[in-house]
Amino acid sequence: MSVVKQRKESGLAKLGDLMKSFQYRQIKNRLLRIATIIADGKRRVTKAANLNEFSRSSINRAVTAVEKGRIVGKVGRPELFTKEDKEMITGVIRIERMTGVSYSATQTKRFMESVLTDRKIRSGEEENQEVKISKSTPNSFVKRNPDLKTSIPHNVDIQRLSVSNKQSLQPFFSLLQSLHDTHKYSTSLIFNTDESSSRLSDTTKQLAVHPSDAPVGFSKTPINMPNSTLVVAVAADGYSLPSLVLWPSKKLPQEMKVLLSPQLHAWADNDGWMIDALFARYAEEVLLPGIAQRRKLLDLNEDRCLLLLDSHPSRAQPDLWQKFAVTSIDVVTFIPHSTHLTQPLDCGVFAVF
Repeated sequence: MSVVKQRKESGLAKLGDLMKSFQYRQIKNRLLRIATIIADGKRRVTKAANLNEFSRSSINRAVTAVEKGRIVGKVGRPELFTKEDKEMITGVIRIERMTGVSYSATQTKRFMESVLTDRKIRSGEEENQEVKISKSTPNSFVKRNPDLKTSIPHNVDIQRLSVSNKQSLQPFFSLLQSLHDTHKYSTSLIFNTDESSSRLSDTTKQLAVHPSDAPVGFSKTPINMPNSTLVVAVAADGYSLPSLVLWPSKKLPQEMKVLLSPQLHAWADNDGWMIDALFARYAEEVLLPGIAQRRKLLDLNEDRCLLLLDSHPSRAQPDLWQKFAVTSIDVVTFIPHSTHLTQPLDCGVFAVF
């Protein structure tokens, strides 16, 4: 690092500490009051040796900042937009949002450029010359006005869309209500079990298929990617059973073995996906013992348990469901393609992935 750069960084650090100090805030507030008085036309006699001295003084800089709508004491280049510009931009975007129109970053940038161009034309600074701003300007403007942010819509496939209505979901909720009215489940014994998969590689490997093996021309087919699966079971009161990680290898790596604990299990599997045999093993080694231990700890041995599962093919195992029934565990599966609305883990914990 050069000496000049070191001095610059040291100076910026000292300036940052100074701006945080109580003395700086006192001086800044005093300057703001004086500048406001002068800018309002109530100019008071200023004891300055000459006009040049006054023009270089902190009072004059504060007056200029107030007149131009900038922040007094702000370090750096002057802001592009006056107070009137900001109020107009935020007002227009808010009104558009109320009518159902959401501004993209590009649209916001163009709108802000048009505001600057119009102001310069009115003031006579520029004539018929468009003003360009950087791409970061609208992003920074929106960050300073969080209410202008808009949510990004996500595509919903037709199968999910077809069940996203009251008529399709009503039978599921009616069944839950009926079971709860009959058995009065404790929140400590209502569990939701699900898994979340994560791809372990950022790049997708693909294969080129020869024309003789494909209908028309070459086609790229993605091959199996390294995939890890996290399996969790959480109760309605926030309690969680030991989690399980399915790791795509023949043996667990040493780094994974170090993380193992009573609350975290890890099994090696070639693909890392949940299949029938692995779900049956998870139920027998983690799920059933965990629920039994929970019942004993809370002295709820006579209470029934409710287990909520999705409709993944690995769940369709009659022998396993018989074991659930023998241990007083009522299993209810969600309506296919509706877990984005009905499954607690998908709506909460896994929603951030």
